[in-house]
Amino acid sequence: MLKKIIITLLLISPIVIFGFEVFYPKSKNISKRELKKLYKEFSITSKKDSSFNKKAERIVVTYDVHERLVDVFAHSFEHSLVSAFKSNGTEAVIVKPESPKADGFVPDATMHIDIQPLYRERKDGYQAIAGTLFEVSLTETATGKKVWEETGKVDYIRMFGPRYRAGEGVRKEFAFSTTKAIVSVFAAEVNGQKPARILTVTEDREKHGQRID
Repeated sequence: MLKKIIITLLLISPIVIFGFEVFYPKSKNISKRELKKLYKEFSITSKKDSSFNKKAERIVVTYDVHERLVDVFAHSFEHSLVSAFKSNGTEAVIVKPESPKADGFVPDATMHIDIQPLYRERKDGYQAIAGTLFEVSLTETATGKKVWEETGKVDYIRMFGPRYRAGEGVRKEFAFSTTKAIVSVFAAEVNGQKPARILTVTEDREKHGQRID
């Protein structure tokens, strides 16, 4: 009898687990373990001014992006960035050279982001884009002092290995991954909170209501 009960439990356990995952999805916030993994995944180094102990809840963002990333990357990066900041409790306004003012918006800090392509040379010598390199700095409005900085990279070949070939052109997902790397670390280090989960695959973002434009 006991043997039959054990066998029955083993047979139905996958169904129970599947049902649990469907009706009780992953937390909207990432765990400390996931955050630690994120640092390694995106080769992140960062530094925060220990005297800065305020939350940056309103920020102006400026950024420079390499011309080879503009067409597909820039638009998706802007929208995913603002959306990700919002999900982490920070209001962000992107200011561009052609519109250098955020009228009526008084930020706690200004963030500047520099984004360059990560290249991998193909056998034919062509420099294919396989991700991004990014540098971020945060300057407090009240003091004009740089209070936080971060560098890292999105390397799709390192992340996916044989499943990704340089030159496949998933630039939009480069943008989502770059957003994840920047905003997650900002939320954890600058604002001292558990970062909201930022998805990087277009289908997953669409399914869970995260912007894909």
